[in-house]
Amino acid sequence: MLFALSDTRSTWMVYTAFLAVVALLFFADLADLPIDTHDEDYFLDSADTLAAPAAFFAPDKRMPGRPALELVFLLQYMVWGTSATAYHLCGGLFHLIAALALARAGRALGLDLELALLTGLLFLINVSHFNAIHWISAQCYALVLICGSIALCAYVRDRPLPVYALLLIGVLFHISAAAFLPFFLYLSWQRGDRTFFRRYLPLALLLATVVLGLKIGYPQAPQASILTDGFDPWGLLRNQLVCWSRLISTAHWLVQPLHRFPVWEWIVGATGLGIFAALQWRRHFTLSPWLAWVFVHLLPIAVLSPAYIQTVPSGPSRYLYLASAGSAGILAWSLRHLAARSPLSPRLVFALLLLLLSYSSYTGLSKATAIAYYASGRHFLASHQLDEGIIQLKRAIATAPETIDLADTYVRLVPMLYNRADEQAAPTLAKALEHFPQNHTLRLCQLTLDSLQPTTEAKAAGRKLDSFKKSRGVSRLIGELYYNVGRGKQKQDDRAGALRAFRRSLEFDPQRPQTKQGLSAALTMPAQP
Repeated sequence: MLFALSDTRSTWMVYTAFLAVVALLFFADLADLPIDTHDEDYFLDSADTLAAPAAFFAPDKRMPGRPALELVFLLQYMVWGTSATAYHLCGGLFHLIAALALARAGRALGLDLELALLTGLLFLINVSHFNAIHWISAQCYALVLICGSIALCAYVRDRPLPVYALLLIGVLFHISAAAFLPFFLYLSWQRGDRTFFRRYLPLALLLATVVLGLKIGYPQAPQASILTDGFDPWGLLRNQLVCWSRLISTAHWLVQPLHRFPVWEWIVGATGLGIFAALQWRRHFTLSPWLAWVFVHLLPIAVLSPAYIQTVPSGPSRYLYLASAGSAGILAWSLRHLAARSPLSPRLVFALLLLLLSYSSYTGLSKATAIAYYASGRHFLASHQLDEGIIQLKRAIATAPETIDLADTYVRLVPMLYNRADEQAAPTLAKALEHFPQNHTLRLCQLTLDSLQPTTEAKAAGRKLDSFKKSRGVSRLIGELYYNVGRGKQKQDDRAGALRAFRRSLEFDPQRPQTKQGLSAALTMPAQP
């Protein structure tokens, strides 16, 4: 140990206070984060349950399939209603408790106090799992880790009853809690304990029954739609390699937009998986438990659709929450090992490395809020809350444009700016085309605007757009662009401009009901002198 620490109640109290201060510094942005996909559904389900308690068990509710999480959201809803700030801060509190529980679990695994405390700290400020903290609906992951860590402490103390209760509750939060059982099996094998199956086989059967019951009882659960169809070995391998890579490539930093999956990601993932296999084969006991922890908690990701993971703005971030607890343990050992072998003062080297890592984490977590704004903006636009969607997309661009899918952000934002007659529409389109001059949608948007101008170039722009009428997908896109321009003209009381835009929209998409309604409304506008 580099520092003389005693395992006393006072030490843990000071450590808890220290982690609380770190959490306040690193997650201050939580109070300002908006809601995202499914958050409002949980609010509405809670309201329905308060009105009619039987609705809590309804299989056709908006967000079924995770009863314990739904109960937690119901209790929160009873206290602070739909306050996004309160939910986010509560999620941050759960994350803090999970970090403390992980440190206690580290002690149960046999780590010295210094390594256990460092593991909890590094997990708290880990960047890779940011989505599990920034998204209200993902509170289940922290709650699962709390249950699993306490269950680990009970398992080491040979107390089966709390293990049964905690893992059962954990599975009702999220089925990934079942992965703790094979981890306990690994520990029993490593320690030569032959009583594991006799004691915990009933628990395995119970958890399997509960998971199957949730799947059968709630077939319409949204999480069921993201599972892979059938057995896909290549897809399973891709999921594993991406997740192993992201545990390393996004551990305490964000070096690239998370929607991209370059070749080097697969190489890093394969290397990480290979190192795991090699160290386990050599029975490297110092790190073996943490490596096994990572492995078992990445297993549930195998059933997810690879296509889904690659379409989520944050990538597999929230699915890394449990596994990143193991990677934090590995990093804690590595950090101290490097410092201890340094020819300089080990304590000084350790402090400098920890400060650099903390600064990198702080920067990475700040950048990650841009992804939360971007995802929220997409949610609001899909929910037809255009003004709020525009606000969140603008915030995403202003926070960290290099972290988000900037091209997609502009593609979603620019038409909505014209829809709302925003004075920043034209400058934003110009800037978007400067960044992405070959983007098909942005170029069509510019042609749409040019075709409505009283200039000689308008006819040429119109002819270019007309050439796409035989392509149904592109034709509908152009119709939507004209519709958004028409809505903006309506807001500006430009009757003639609105009529031109809506009529052109119907040329490309004659069956679009919103355009027909817009045209009817424009016809009732007073004629301009």
